[in-house]
Amino acid sequence: MKDGGPAFPLVGQVGVEHFACEPGMALRDWFAGQALTAIIAKVPTKAFRTDATLYRRVGVAAFYYADAMLAARGEQHGD
Repeated sequence: MKDGGPAFPLVGQVGVEHFACEPGMALRDWFAGQALTAIIAKVPTKAFRTDATLYRRVGVAAFYYADAMLAARGEQHGD
């Protein structure tokens, strides 16, 4: 599965000729986190107290949105 690559890569110089790279989180995870906040904002708080499966369903839905965003991004960039 494509994850969109790193969302916030960091590259820094360590010494004169050496560089260190930290890839950061995957773009898919970033998109899912953004979608998650929007989904949670629309779900009544009471629903979380009465439906134990809602947490998992909301998490799964967030990744569906993330995958759709990656697909749309790929179509736009010709991937």
